[in-house]
Amino acid sequence: MPFAWICVAHMLGGAAIGALDCARLHSVGLALAVVPVFAATGLFAAVVLGSFERIARGRPWALAVIVRAAPSLLVSVPVGATLFDGAFAQTLPFAHYAPVLVPLALWFLSAIAILAGRAILEPGDLMVRSIGIVMVGGALGGLVWAERHVLKTGYPTAHMGITIAAIVLAGIAVRISRRAGAPALIAATLAGIVLGTTVAACLYGFRSADDRRLLTEGGDQARDLVKIWRGLADLDRDGSSALLGGGDCDDFDATRHPGAIDVPGDGIDQDCDGHDAVVIAPPAALHETKVGDQREAWRATIAPTLERTQAMNVLLVTVDALRYDMLAEGAANRDDFPNLTSLLADSVWFEHAIAPASGTDVSLSTILTGRFDPFLPVDHTLLEAIRATGRRTYAALPGEVTRYVGETLLVRGVDKFTTVHTDWEKADVGDHVSAPTTTLEGTRALDDAGARPWLIWLHYFDVHEHHQIEVPATWLAAVHPGASPVIHKYRALLRAIDDEIGNVLASLSKRGLTDSTIIVFLSDHGEALGSDPRLMDTHGSVAYHTLVRVPFAIHIPGVPSGVRQDLVSLVDLAPTLLDLLGAPTAMQPLDGTDLVPAIFDAPAALRPTGRAIAINEELQWSIVEWPYQLLVRAADNITELYDIASDPLEHADLSTTQPALVTRLRQRYSEFPVVNVDRTPNGRTFREQQAQPPQHRAPPSGSAAITTP
Repeated sequence: MPFAWICVAHMLGGAAIGALDCARLHSVGLALAVVPVFAATGLFAAVVLGSFERIARGRPWALAVIVRAAPSLLVSVPVGATLFDGAFAQTLPFAHYAPVLVPLALWFLSAIAILAGRAILEPGDLMVRSIGIVMVGGALGGLVWAERHVLKTGYPTAHMGITIAAIVLAGIAVRISRRAGAPALIAATLAGIVLGTTVAACLYGFRSADDRRLLTEGGDQARDLVKIWRGLADLDRDGSSALLGGGDCDDFDATRHPGAIDVPGDGIDQDCDGHDAVVIAPPAALHETKVGDQREAWRATIAPTLERTQAMNVLLVTVDALRYDMLAEGAANRDDFPNLTSLLADSVWFEHAIAPASGTDVSLSTILTGRFDPFLPVDHTLLEAIRATGRRTYAALPGEVTRYVGETLLVRGVDKFTTVHTDWEKADVGDHVSAPTTTLEGTRALDDAGARPWLIWLHYFDVHEHHQIEVPATWLAAVHPGASPVIHKYRALLRAIDDEIGNVLASLSKRGLTDSTIIVFLSDHGEALGSDPRLMDTHGSVAYHTLVRVPFAIHIPGVPSGVRQDLVSLVDLAPTLLDLLGAPTAMQPLDGTDLVPAIFDAPAALRPTGRAIAINEELQWSIVEWPYQLLVRAADNITELYDIASDPLEHADLSTTQPALVTRLRQRYSEFPVVNVDRTPNGRTFREQQAQPPQHRAPPSGSAAITTP
């Protein structure tokens, strides 16, 4: 086939794919920036395919087919290298060999498809060509279906590979629509137009934040193709590019990009916002404002209670992927969960609790280390410090959690660790409600502890698996449906957990332990539930409010219940529990804030003011300074600011109307260490290495063992 026609066909095919994606979004501005890029990608694909076509000419038929299929390796090699990076994907058969097997398999399939296509299309009549177009269209539709229903919002490299494949297939469909070629002059003219408009799009496209947001939130193939181009142009590999509105102001300096922290007064614009940051006066001090004698006098008033709590047991109940708004005061039909709402009513409930990430790995590691960067080595974990007080420690966690978080950190300090299996029929796929098993392990721990003081950690997982577990109709009938079938299943599974937590609390009462047990209840992160395309399919990757605001409550026998408005984080659990148990210095250093003053409703001068909390995710970082949340998605050059008190679903972006606040919150984020969120196998290996206990360490200080009755 003439080379000129190959180029024309693939430019037209690529432009058609881009135009269809933009038409779906009803955006002319998006089309002006995207369609030329699609056409240029088609042109580059044509050059590669045409070149291999020429190499294959005159070769034996088998070798010719292999050569013609070789360009598939340009896509399949990077896809295969990352396709099985996920913790679950790593458990699948042959996952270790995927970087080799996937490219070879796709190369073979491409060769078979080329061989069959050339044989079918050889006659060249109109009917045969029509059948060929239908077959190519079917393959294209199958790829798009797999992208939306199988890959969903995961596997970004695979999405990019499918986008390139779609452009190639669209070009092939155009190629086989006619046998005649195209004049070289027409091909050259069209190529010139495409390349010229593409250069303009790269330099001037997506200058509007609204266009960038529309592309990121609603784009399909367009979003993936822009990622590819930006990635190729990211010369300093800092995750941002100067092309297509990427916002990088220096692609040769990895310290300067839209997500960087701007150092005030150094004359350098690190965050590429057009000016150097200025020094901003810090907010009121968090801890040492009017303390001294006032603090000591106040603590003397609660000393008798703290003496009691030092001998108490600890029940830590965590529910994976539990949204705050399911249990919030005023939430619709919260009486579907009577045991949880009763526990919250009897506890000190921190309504403004923010998780450090929207993924379990960061959140649970933060709880156990008490550090803003939970992947730093620590001498003692929270459970080790509590065990040093003389308590026997137990934990019952699902295998999925140990797989994602890493086993080393979770088991440190646990006398008896039980893995709860959520998969029966198919390995590593949750297929049944595991809450009863988690509760059973809790009661077994109570029996094993006997009269000894203890800490028991029960991690309930079923709502996390709402997209996998088949929920019986009777369970669905037990709760109000909510706004969608997805939410209905989620609520039904939360009700199952509610029943089991009720059973645990009944076991405490039956054994006479209610008045001697501190109960901590929290979630590690929220959940998407299909309510907003920005939140992805479930959780992780981004840091929007729905995914990071969590329920967090502490019940202490004899301490009045109440609701607190203090801004708190999961990093605060370690210093708080250790203070209650009489071992405040057992873990050093700690980054969290001791919430004992807030629990006992101390005067405002003794509690943190002007506090900010950092959130780190794969695609986004964020800072919360109540009531505002700033979110920065550096790779897409998107900055968002929301008032989460009045706009908890984050629809009204304030970033353009309050630039000074954006600048100040960026500075607040610089107060925290940057957490490397890496969920690839290499990232997990790194976390496991970091979590190893030091070979030589002293016992936790300030952890005098309690006297067992």
